[in-house]
Amino acid sequence: MSGHIQDIMQPPTATDSPRSMLFVSGENVDRFAKAMAASADVVCIDLEDAVQADRKPQARAAVLAWLKDYCAANEGRGPGVALRINGLRTLDGLRDLLALVDAGVRLDWLLLPKVEDAADVELADACAGPSFGRIVALIETARGVERAAAIAAAGGRLGALMLGGADLSVDLGAQFGWEGLLSARGRLVNAARASGLQAWDVPHIDLGAPDQLALETRRVIALGFGCKTAIHPRQLEIIHAAFVPTPDEAAWAEALLQAVPPGETPGAFLFQGRMVDGPVLRKARRIVQLSRSRAP
Repeated sequence: MSGHIQDIMQPPTATDSPRSMLFVSGENVDRFAKAMAASADVVCIDLEDAVQADRKPQARAAVLAWLKDYCAANEGRGPGVALRINGLRTLDGLRDLLALVDAGVRLDWLLLPKVEDAADVELADACAGPSFGRIVALIETARGVERAAAIAAAGGRLGALMLGGADLSVDLGAQFGWEGLLSARGRLVNAARASGLQAWDVPHIDLGAPDQLALETRRVIALGFGCKTAIHPRQLEIIHAAFVPTPDEAAWAEALLQAVPPGETPGAFLFQGRMVDGPVLRKARRIVQLSRSRAP
């Protein structure tokens, strides 16, 4: 990478802008190390849907004990670490949050499920102290979609909105597929980006349809999503490949960044016959980051 381009962009990291997040059930402690060794940008241990109701106390204790040891031994190495707790409007969710604080674990991301109000984000942000870096609010109900803009404006350490497509499709009475979730995807991306947040997409649940996963990932990228989540390590290579820009896109982005004088933050200007401004420069930086730093 040329010195000039390096000067005007920061390499993406798992904690900044992940392409992928891999879920692993909180009941399967024996799978945690394998998940962390996969190629995901972020690995999320799930205490919510992936854990049977009567096993949540045991899973909570086992997960937090494992995370405490793992984070202490691997600080600054490996993928980003996330935890999906139960909803904060449930007793299990409140217990998860308090146990996380008591455990002294430091996560990169905390996932809050079934968020329908900014108050959920504000509660987690106020109570959990240094236990996590950023929050992901999962939008999984029709009410959550309606309130997505207000949730996105919660501020604090909120870093992303994520589509919870399975629950949302049930709530809407819609197909759990591209057509059924298209409107919600568009509204979530708009709400997230209007508040400067990332947008993360629901996993593709058909492990036997890699071509469909590739197509869906390209489609959500085109909508504005920055991260596609996964439920199995073999999905990760497909997801990452979808994020790699074409050679023409990469060449355009590098040429544009080279055209910006070193040390300057230009306003609007003409480049190759088209008007360029701040958002276009940010897009070019993202393309160069993905093409150079994150090739599969």
